Amino acid sequence: MKARLHLLALALPCLLLLHSCYVSEQASRFLALRAKARPAAAVLSDPAAPEAWKSLVGRVARIRKFAIGELGLKDTKNFTSLVVLDADRLATVVQACAELSFDRYLWSYPIVGKLPYQGFFDPKDAEEEAARLRAKGLDVIVRPVDAFSTLGWFDDPLYSFMSTYSDAELADLVIHEMTHATAFTRSPGDFNEELATFVGREGAKAWLEAVEGASSAKAKAAELARHEAEAFATFLRGTATELEALYSSSAGTEEKRSRKAAIIAERARLFKEGYSAWFLDEGYRAFRMDRINNAWLDLYRLYEGEPGLYADFERLACGGDLRRFVGEAARLARLKGDPKAAMRAALAQTGAAGY
Repeated sequence: MKARLHLLALALPCLLLLHSCYVSEQASRFLALRAKARPAAAVLSDPAAPEAWKSLVGRVARIRKFAIGELGLKDTKNFTSLVVLDADRLATVVQACAELSFDRYLWSYPIVGKLPYQGFFDPKDAEEEAARLRAKGLDVIVRPVDAFSTLGWFDDPLYSFMSTYSDAELADLVIHEMTHATAFTRSPGDFNEELATFVGREGAKAWLEAVEGASSAKAKAAELARHEAEAFATFLRGTATELEALYSSSAGTEEKRSRKAAIIAERARLFKEGYSAWFLDEGYRAFRMDRINNAWLDLYRLYEGEPGLYADFERLACGGDLRRFVGEAARLARLKGDPKAAMRAALAQTGAAGY
């Protein structure tokens, strides 16, 4: 299972404005990585560079061209250089939620405001932060990320481990991060990640169909992977819905804690005995659903919260035109207020049911 959930916007350059051990350490590591970046042209002209790196650079150049020209994403110098990294991830991120609610633990950053994650270049530092939060009684997850957007402050590079990604995965990653650089709001809520997830998937699908054809093996495989990812997220949303009802009830703390464990155990049983058989991807089939917690579920809520809203807005308010959708989303992100509320209002004007 390689769900593109570990893609996020970390405004590390903004953190340089602060003075703390965390900021100093992460900023120095980030800048050290950036210093190793080689321009794509240098990689392509280097006879000693592995073919996998050259292929990566070439594939991303074609994806970027499509994303800029066909989808209307912002033309930056992102992903036009390569950093060789002896690791399977760029960084490790910590997220946390309350034990008996989906109230997120937020970290405050200048300029971009509060975000529900904190990233570390050394996994040990992430584990220490996670331990600190668990000691407070929070539900915590520690997860890898393979890319982040610096929102135009720096030219975000590619990393050598990305050379193993399929065309669909790579297109999803690049277009997701380019969406962050195109449309970003400081308004509270999940708009930024939900938008990037939607555009990343839809854009990757459009690119594959344009390059390979809608009936090609690659396009069909990507569509199957997409359906499995969405089905998995739907199951987790169902679990979260049951828990939300419990958390909002009048039950006492101990009863909520006990019933929470029972709900997770029952959902894990259902998944193992029934739902897991629907998946072809072994990562989904073997997933330990009994080990999830509020932070795990909220991760999917953050990225996959309301896919129907974005699909409806593209179809009904933007005529099914993804480029027009990107432009409208960027415009709404620049306005004051919640972009999702503005999307719902626009859909209501079309007479769409449920809005």
